[in-house]
Amino acid sequence: MAQSNPSNAVTRRKFIRDTATTLAAVSATSLIGYVAEQNTIQIALVGCGGRGTGAAVNALRTKGPTKLVAMADVFEDRLQSSLK
Repeated sequence: MAQSNPSNAVTRRKFIRDTATTLAAVSATSLIGYVAEQNTIQIALVGCGGRGTGAAVNALRTKGPTKLVAMADVFEDRLQSSLK
């Protein structure tokens, strides 16, 4: 019959203490490790018709740093009217 060694046994108190310590450490590192960066969202408009231009305008009006970096359309007149 195997004998248990009481000095190596995990008690309920030790388990709860160790679990709480581990959770506190993990929580602290997750707060420190995931600080949001202040990167600018770059937007490219492909298709400068009414829908595309409207979507680009909506995206540029959102909170946070945004920048329109490129525009393209098959029709030159749509591209020019979208620039206005």
